[in-house]
Amino acid sequence: MLTDDQLEQLRYKGEGSDLDYKADRYPFASATEDAKSELLKDILAMANAHRDGTAYILIGFKENSPHPAEVVGVPAEGAIDDSRIQQFVNEKLESKLDFRYEERIFDGKHVAVLAIPKQSRPFYLKKPYGKLLKDTVYIRRGSSTGVASPREVAMMGAGNAIRPPAKIDLELKGDDNLPLAQSFQLVFYESSSPFPDFSTEERSYDPFDRSSIFIKTHEDNREFWRDAAEHLFLQSRLVPVRVKVTNRSEFALSGAKLEIWASAPGETAVELDLVDDLPEMPTPRWNIMDRQMRHMLPVARSVNHAPQMEVDTKEGHHVCRVRLGNLLPGESAFGDEALALLPAIPGAHRLKIRLLAQELNPPLSFEHSFEVEGVSQTLDVDGLKSLVYEAIKGKGAD
Repeated sequence: MLTDDQLEQLRYKGEGSDLDYKADRYPFASATEDAKSELLKDILAMANAHRDGTAYILIGFKENSPHPAEVVGVPAEGAIDDSRIQQFVNEKLESKLDFRYEERIFDGKHVAVLAIPKQSRPFYLKKPYGKLLKDTVYIRRGSSTGVASPREVAMMGAGNAIRPPAKIDLELKGDDNLPLAQSFQLVFYESSSPFPDFSTEERSYDPFDRSSIFIKTHEDNREFWRDAAEHLFLQSRLVPVRVKVTNRSEFALSGAKLEIWASAPGETAVELDLVDDLPEMPTPRWNIMDRQMRHMLPVARSVNHAPQMEVDTKEGHHVCRVRLGNLLPGESAFGDEALALLPAIPGAHRLKIRLLAQELNPPLSFEHSFEVEGVSQTLDVDGLKSLVYEAIKGKGAD
């Protein structure tokens, strides 16, 4: 079924022929045929809808356009078992319908997800049930449900034709915009002991010397050595990666998304981040006025939409998810940020990628193998100072 990330992404879509929100659970146990026929009608209408991928009915969600759907939840009591719904639906149909039903916890609330993959249509009842008629094709059009016309039924049959396989070009590039290399020379630093606070000698005040009277405009950044070490230690083992996907298929991809992760020797997970989110080289001294002004400025409000790229550990290891959206035949899409691979040991590594879309079942998988070479170095504060000096000197030369 859906992962939390996929379910979160669906919250940002509005209702349509492949998505419906229900704030309340359908009446089922001990319900009348008329009441239970509402569930049956919605499933049939979704199954018969003209769409490119899996359709979902999200139960315990309330549409909140233009904002993401609100997670309102349903009571845990009265949960419906998937096998009971499967039997209830398929014993009434002329042909077997493939669908899945799951009740779960999402965002701290009890919800349910009904997923209906795209498959050969139409579906209809063998005999009347509740408010539904036999031999009648119900269909979802946008966010409403009706009875399919003969033309719509004919289009369903035409849509059952076998689709040719997808053709996808995946390009991986380094920060130099050249194809991603197959070997990298890195350095793995660690500290010999905790680094001290940064401090400079402050000018003392002499009451008999007017030149000693001054206004203090700067103060020491006590975390400078530790923050500089974090920045430089990460940069020394950074492998930046940019991704580009081109759809060479004869059909469009909808809701396309990449999942990227990496493994080191022994199948241990590799740390991932976004390059722009890595800590920058700190400054040793703060301008007091600048710091105060930054604290006084209002914080920008967060934009109420999912980022195009993000890294999380929901599956127990770092995974980068890149939302590409819809891709027409011949169209390309890029990750809008550089991904940071952060190997921790030398040896053979593998970058693993899955491309998901409503038209791709199963998802397409890609892999890029690369070798990491390098040595481990332990630094004391003097070694760190030399490293900081070299970094500052190199930045000045640029």
